[in-house]
This record gives sequence, C-alpha cells and structure tokens, in this order.
Amino acid sequence: MGEKIVFPDELERSIRLGQKAIEQKEYLTACGYFKKAYEMEMSFSVNQLYVAALLKLEDFEAALQVAQDFSEEYQSTEAALTQYVRILLLNQQFLIARKVISQSVLLTKEKRRTLTQQVEQLELAIDLLDPESLQVKRQLLKRWDKKQTPMPSAAWDEFQHQLTYPQFVALMQDFLPASNNNFLRPRLIEELVLLGCDKTILTNSWLEIGYQLDLKTLLLPEDLPAFKKLQHYFESEIAAKNVQMAEYCIAELKTHLALTYPFVPFAENTMLWAQSYVLEYQRLMGDVTAEKSLGELSKINLQKEKIRQIYQEIF
Repeated sequence: MGEKIVFPDELERSIRLGQKAIEQKEYLTACGYFKKAYEMEMSFSVNQLYVAALLKLEDFEAALQVAQDFSEEYQSTEAALTQYVRILLLNQQFLIARKVISQSVLLTKEKRRTLTQQVEQLELAIDLLDPESLQVKRQLLKRWDKKQTPMPSAAWDEFQHQLTYPQFVALMQDFLPASNNNFLRPRLIEELVLLGCDKTILTNSWLEIGYQLDLKTLLLPEDLPAFKKLQHYFESEIAAKNVQMAEYCIAELKTHLALTYPFVPFAENTMLWAQSYVLEYQRLMGDVTAEKSLGELSKINLQKEKIRQIYQEIF
C-alpha cells in the first residue's frame, strides 16, 4: 500500500475543530481531533496542541508519553521547558524533572530556583502522604541486586516513578555500601551525579574494595579525562589506519566504562590500555605477534579478566 495522502485542509480542519472543542471545554472531543491531526502531521506544533488537550482531560500519563516524542524540542525554549517540567511533575517523575531543570542552559538563576522549589514542595507532600513507598523501592533494589544483571528500562521506570530526591539519596546511602551488583551500582552513582548530589557516600568498587565517594567532585562517565583521551585516540589515530579496529576498541572501552565507573582502571597507564585494546583486536585478526606483546601487559590483562568474569556471571 502507498503512503496516506494528507490534504492541508484536512489537517487544518482537524486542528480548527480541536481548538473549537477546547473553547467549549469538550476536552475528550478535542483530544480526538488533535490525535487525528498528529497522525497526519507528527510535528512539534501539533504535539503541543495534543498534549495541552490531554492535560485538560487530566490524562497526565498519555500527555507525557506524547510529549516525549519531542522531548528535545520541549527543552529548546523556556516556555516549552516549563510546560515539560509541569508534565513530569503531574506524573510524579521528580528525578527526571530535577535533571531537566539542572541541565538546562536556558533558565535564569531565578527561574531555575522557582522550578526547583516547585519540585521540592511536591516531593515533600509525597514524603508525608506516602511514606511506605520508600520501602517498596528498597525491596525493588534488593531484588535486582541479587540478580546480578543490568536493570531493564521497564524496571528502572518503575523504580524512579514517584521517587523523590530525598528518598533516592537516603536509599543510596543505605544500599550502595552493601550492593554487589556491578551492573546496577555504576548506574545509580551516575544518577546521583546527574542530580547534582553533593553528599559523600560509601560504596564498593568492581574489585570489591570499599571507598568513600565525594559526589560533588565526581565527573559523569563520558567526561572522565582518561575516557575522553582514549576515545579521541581511537577515533582519530586508529580510525585513520583501520576503522574496524577503532570501532572494536571504542566498543570495548565503553563496555569497561559502564561496568567499572567511577573506578575506571584505565585512569592509570591510559595509553598502555589503548595499546592493549589494539593488540586484542590484532590477536583476534590472527596476528601472532600480538599475543606476545599482550603478555607484557600482565596487570591490565588481569583487570580485563576480572571484568570478563563479571560479564560471564550473566550467562
């Protein structure tokens, strides 16, 4: 079947009827017209009309689902971003709302403070009205910690829904010191950094060594100097010689970053790690001299073997 042909007057008619229905406070009817218009033209302008109608209908979950089609556009102007934060708060997505606010470069200091205060007020109400929710989140974390596997997107969505920032920090202070899930721990620490948490927390590394982490000094994974140095090296120097080798090295690097953050082993002897990635690729391609050269990188080989063992636990 060919593509559906949409005539301009048909789209305009649906929008016009939807706007008329809004004026008459017939929100369900308006949603029907705007949904039809959105199916004809999936644009940001029509999205905003459809989302506004869904909010009038108080179908907050659907409003967020539709808005997420254009999440970047909703963060492109102060007015749109303010609307997007409102939608997130109506869905009790407090952590996401906080990250949107803190990471925006559009907001003035005063506007950022105002939006943050709105989040804090709603969080306080949730903490007072539903204190049992914290125990539910704690049990969910414990279940995934025992599984020793990454947390799927659906489980993560369930975990962060209705979770306030004070609850999340309290959970992490209790959970991270005893966590044994090498896939879950880096994600939780990264979330704390994204949220701008300035606490010092106890946690274990992937080498099962306990550390005190000063979160306010911690960089995001992709901002770590050693990672940026290695990625640049592979994308420039190695890619100029062998694109497939560069892609292999970057994939391995990102895998190791995801598992070992924030205790990345390649922060020391960074260029020896670069050499090891290249040699591993050459060995896979049948280069007999690469095996001998790899043997000279015994400490790095042991660390990589430990990482492999962690991944093999999944299977």
